[in-house]
Amino acid sequence: MSNAATALDTREAILDACDSIMARFGFRKMTMDDLAHEAHVSKRTIYHYFPSKEEVGLSSIGRVVEQVHAELKQIAEQPIPPEEKLKQMLIARVMGRVRQVKDYYHSLDELFEVVRPAYMERRNRYFAIELDLLQQVLEQGRQQATFHFQDPEIAARLLMLATNAFLPYSLSVKQLGEPEAIQERLTQMVELLINGLSHN
Repeated sequence: MSNAATALDTREAILDACDSIMARFGFRKMTMDDLAHEAHVSKRTIYHYFPSKEEVGLSSIGRVVEQVHAELKQIAEQPIPPEEKLKQMLIARVMGRVRQVKDYYHSLDELFEVVRPAYMERRNRYFAIELDLLQQVLEQGRQQATFHFQDPEIAARLLMLATNAFLPYSLSVKQLGEPEAIQERLTQMVELLINGLSHN
């Protein structure tokens, strides 16, 4: 195994440990000693990858988003109609996040409370990637006369703004504990949004 692969495995093990500890005790109670014990590495090793506990938390969030982005790209490349592609992507950008935090959703409030300033900066970068992917699909739909709008960037931003209301940091602990209900309401709203794009 290469050094790069070993480093990636170690980093993933530390993030897995973070998620596991958050599921049991929450982010605030977690210590670097806890992480080292859970990941079966030294505390020095953790500091080699992450300068602080806050950075571990931010990277845990980042890993969730990266996996969602991979799913969105996969959907965007499918040979399916733009309206179906857009529907799947809007649902996936929310439910991909919800599914991945299901084991520690009750700890998200305290995690975001601690890392919010740094997270908001990164969130802008995350959203820029999603915005670009949605714009591409919207433009495909417009070229096929499936969607009708003036500006693809504005349309994509409005779709994101609407679905942001269902992202984990926007929901209560109680709501996050009911993923089926989230998906049902989200799907209804997404269908309404796409229906609006599909008519003059």
